[in-house]
Amino acid sequence: MKTELLHSYSSASLAAIARSDSAVTLQGNNIEGNTIENGQGSRGSVAGSLFRKFKSNFCRKKTLEKKFPVLKWAPEYTTQKFISDIIAGLTVGLTILPQGLAYATVAGLPPQYGLYSGFVGCFVYIFFGSSKEITIGPTAIAAIITYTYTHGKPPEYAVLLCFLNGIVTFLMGFFQLGFIVNFISTPVNAGFISAAAITIISTQLKSLLGLRLRADGFIPTLHGIIDNITESRTGDTILSLCCITSLLLLMKLQVILKCVIRENKILNQIAWFISTSRNAFVVILTTILSAYIPKDSLEIIGTIQPGLPPLQPPPFDILDKSTNITHSFSNILQEEGSAPIVIPLLCIMEHITVAKAFAGESVLDPNQEMISIGISNILGSFVSSMPVTGSLSRTAVNAMSGAKSPIGGIVTGTIVILSLQFLTPYFYYIPKASLASVIVCAVIFMIDYEVIQPMWRSKKMDFVPMVLTFCVSLLIGLEFGMMCGFLISVTYLLYYAARPGVKVKKGYTTKQTEFILVELDRSLTFPSVEYIRYVITKSSSSWGHNTSPVVVDCVHIQFADFTAAQGIRDVVKAFNKRKQTFVLWRVKPSLIRILEGISGDFTFCYSEDELEELLDSRPISELSVHTPHPAHRDKFSSIPLN
Repeated sequence: MKTELLHSYSSASLAAIARSDSAVTLQGNNIEGNTIENGQGSRGSVAGSLFRKFKSNFCRKKTLEKKFPVLKWAPEYTTQKFISDIIAGLTVGLTILPQGLAYATVAGLPPQYGLYSGFVGCFVYIFFGSSKEITIGPTAIAAIITYTYTHGKPPEYAVLLCFLNGIVTFLMGFFQLGFIVNFISTPVNAGFISAAAITIISTQLKSLLGLRLRADGFIPTLHGIIDNITESRTGDTILSLCCITSLLLLMKLQVILKCVIRENKILNQIAWFISTSRNAFVVILTTILSAYIPKDSLEIIGTIQPGLPPLQPPPFDILDKSTNITHSFSNILQEEGSAPIVIPLLCIMEHITVAKAFAGESVLDPNQEMISIGISNILGSFVSSMPVTGSLSRTAVNAMSGAKSPIGGIVTGTIVILSLQFLTPYFYYIPKASLASVIVCAVIFMIDYEVIQPMWRSKKMDFVPMVLTFCVSLLIGLEFGMMCGFLISVTYLLYYAARPGVKVKKGYTTKQTEFILVELDRSLTFPSVEYIRYVITKSSSSWGHNTSPVVVDCVHIQFADFTAAQGIRDVVKAFNKRKQTFVLWRVKPSLIRILEGISGDFTFCYSEDELEELLDSRPISELSVHTPHPAHRDKFSSIPLN
């Protein structure tokens, strides 16, 4: 059999980074034949060489299609696909209007800010998005985490956070740091999203019951509702129950009418359209109802600022009119604390989760998705947008509507713009209870209880990060819960890196020479050095009485760093000092090169025959020869390590 190396993927190698499309390689002594010398002219030639190299790499067709996916699918675009995208864009547009208004209230902002956030991402994703289904805009998770940092503050804070979120996300995508999101495990993700969903529902209970409370957070809101439950408004409560019931029934409309519409394609499509656009229908009907009943019967949104948002840079100095104090950019960063880190991580996590769910067999580029989110937030901050990311509910609607490309975003964005320009006066009568019902029905299914049973059967230890993340997020704050979950995930990884799997066995050669065999299940890195030294030393003293040879099976060790190599060298020195044999068995060439670099006195062997020959050739005075009873062989084949 003959094999040929095609590619070697190594986290320790910088070559893969240097060869990436977004990287520019600077070769120290020579760049395209131009020697680096002192002087202005030489520096100019170096800069010119770098520019030409970057241009040649970036302007390649493959690179351009990767950075601008529209160049890949646009030449194959057809009229039939355009019709499908128009229908999908219209359906998503009818969905984003009520959701945008509702999510703005979740974020503690005036309702129009939800619509301000609903159109820029639609246009940006056409050029930079790599998925045909994803729609970018306001989401429940982004809204509630924005509320965490901006409640009680002017709306300009949310706009500035949108800009900072865009900058951080774009830079993470540009420098290909998408792997950071992988450090947030599924249990942590499930715990956080479930806690966020419950927190969002709790914040909407006030509107569902028609209560006027000034309470923030899950526990204070529950206390406030319990203390003021007798002040609930009958009209809002009845309307909330009707809206929630209607939304849940309309969601399952096709299933309910399955027997009637099964063989009628037109009726089936009508039922699907009503089911998909249920949020818009419920809000429209309740708005009409609210306009014709007595004024004080329901809590309504009230006046919304009409027209399009002003096109202006995000505010870096914010005047708080309640205190008449102007907050500078540096003061805002100090106030917001972890917001520039937590919000981008959450937006990326939510977006990548949605993108993976709808990617199917296509290849998803997380870094390109991060770039599209970053640009959407940066440009959105110029039109007073709050932080946005990929929406699960609207992406599902887009996919079910038969979207063939992101071009449907043109229709969705246009609907939002036209609504801002012409329909804002009619939003006056929208009942708060109907918007709260839309939010509750959207997020209640985000409570991930289905993961509990398979997690319990698979690995019970994963309940620890999930429960901790859930409790901290719910009881203390979402931002603390997210950071807690992230730290727990990283701690788990570090613990497993510092505690590799080790098996200690007692072995015998064919000549009954006794030895201790230590089997390691992974490569050696610096966190595990002290533990490995402890295991080898204890094995030698406890079961080899510091006389029996110790053999380390290196078949699973592909790599060792400098610290680990030094640790192995120190162990060898200790064994040599007491004249005890220490053998590295089945060693890979890569490990040999690393160990030889630190000039240690190592003993290697590569096969079982070589190992037996080495152990059996030792002087009889150094041997611990023991002939076990055949019935005891299995007993000593594996020794537990306490």
